[in-house]
Amino acid sequence: MRVLLAIDGSEHAAHATQAVLSLSSVSRLTILHVIDLPRLTFSMLGPEIAYDLSKVAEEALRKDGEQALTRAECLLSGKVKHLDIQMEEGSPAELILSVAKEEHPDLILMGARGRGQVEELFLGSVSQRVLTHATCPVLIINRPLTEIRTVLFAIQSPDDVQKVRQFLEKHPFHPQIEITLLSVVPIPRSLFRGGVSAPEGKIEQALQSTESFLDQAVSQLKDSYNSIKGYVGLGAPANTILEQASVTEPDLLVMGIHHPSTITRFVLGTVSHTVLHQATRPILVIR
Repeated sequence: MRVLLAIDGSEHAAHATQAVLSLSSVSRLTILHVIDLPRLTFSMLGPEIAYDLSKVAEEALRKDGEQALTRAECLLSGKVKHLDIQMEEGSPAELILSVAKEEHPDLILMGARGRGQVEELFLGSVSQRVLTHATCPVLIINRPLTEIRTVLFAIQSPDDVQKVRQFLEKHPFHPQIEITLLSVVPIPRSLFRGGVSAPEGKIEQALQSTESFLDQAVSQLKDSYNSIKGYVGLGAPANTILEQASVTEPDLLVMGIHHPSTITRFVLGTVSHTVLHQATRPILVIR
């Protein structure tokens, strides 16, 4: 599995670096640091002084970047067969996406928020943009992740199952992990207005249909990992996913992005957006 690790010296980036060790079958690792030079303006100073100050800032950022790359290389050297170190200068999100386009990684790994970033709710602006435009799975680290033993996959369609299967076939996790497939039966809130409850027969049909869907999904994914089970949730999808993650405390929460062409500040799909910005576990977004 080819992994692109984007770091910037922040705490979340350090957690992302450590998270590489929790993955299995990493055949090639690219560690990328982007120097994001600030646009310094010193209108009250002469051009020579402004230039000198800009160079000082650039040299400081470059030194910080080199130190971050050295720390990551020391930790991960020898853990993967092929290790590549890159330092670029420019827009972090754009360069992460550009390198990913050139190298075709199976996974982009990065921290939820970087140092000095303007926060987009609970996700940093860089991670938000990479999630929006990346064409491969993206693993967002928002807390330390040293070992992956349990994974919760939120799925809702056969297309999701296919995406999960394609990702698991790369054997990104160690064989002993426990996988739970969660599918939620949504209940419109309007059914409960004025004390009206949903017809029990209809709910039972929906539950049976979802259980059948999960049984088929488990059967299709057994070739990749043996310890896989299904779980049917009932209620508002985003809240149910978050509640299940809170109860079971998986090491990793996985979900797909639907309708990627409509992703904006509010849309990774309403469900995806809510989960991404409220989850307290590392999240893997697959495509």
